[in-house]
Amino acid sequence: MSLLDYLKPKDKHLVMDLLAEAGVDVAAWKNYKGPPAANPKYCYNWSFEQPDELVAVCIWHRGLKLEGSSVVHRSKPRNYGAVGTSPSEVVWNRRAEAFDQSLELAYRQRLPVRVIVVDGEQRDPKATKPSASKVHARLLDPEPWAVTEYNYRTGERLLVRGAKPGGSPVESADREMAWFEGSRKQKFVYHRQREGRARREKIRDTLAKSGGRLVCEVENCGFDFKERYGPLGEGYAQVHHLAPLSNSPIGGRTVKLRDLAIVCANCHAMIHIGGECRPLKGLIA
Repeated sequence: MSLLDYLKPKDKHLVMDLLAEAGVDVAAWKNYKGPPAANPKYCYNWSFEQPDELVAVCIWHRGLKLEGSSVVHRSKPRNYGAVGTSPSEVVWNRRAEAFDQSLELAYRQRLPVRVIVVDGEQRDPKATKPSASKVHARLLDPEPWAVTEYNYRTGERLLVRGAKPGGSPVESADREMAWFEGSRKQKFVYHRQREGRARREKIRDTLAKSGGRLVCEVENCGFDFKERYGPLGEGYAQVHHLAPLSNSPIGGRTVKLRDLAIVCANCHAMIHIGGECRPLKGLIA
């Protein structure tokens, strides 16, 4: 029997049980009304982490290759991205992103990787109408793996069975910081309609009532874009919703001028930092 044949699973073990065997804490899986092993928050993920100890990932058997005497898995983020924008494909891409982040973490922190080998019918992420994956069998490889190569520019990585995580953890100070940006991606999101006319009317109304000035209404600020930047800043300010639109009914709500405030960019950012909507009074001590 070849090594690849040895790693091909024959029985369908539960992900939860395999992770527990690998040393991952699965206590949180029990916080579910149904069977813990079917908890959708965990069981369909592709990667799992035990902080500072190990990373566990699910890998399809067909993705394993024999290079010399070693079993390896080569991949890069674009291998797994779905092309559609349906809710299921958004979830798919979220799992793929978590998978990528877990392997980068394993490389940076020199953590061992436990591999759950999966066999069955794998979903084609490039298909326009993909069918869901069907897992027929799973096994936990008893041999730990390691990410021995990682390209920070492209995300390409090499996972090697039996390899030991070598060297010291790689922190940001130890490597050149680089990101890959600018690729076009489709997103499926719901957003709240914002009426541009309300913003323009608020600015027009304020200019008329304040002698042509747009001063930040946050207490103890008073920033004026025209005063600071001259003609470039004339007529510019940001308009803040005093009650966040995210709290509106699904069908939306009526917004009046008194529901809006003139603010500067810095105050607007601080009002909302951390997902909050802070009052204007007391923002600046």
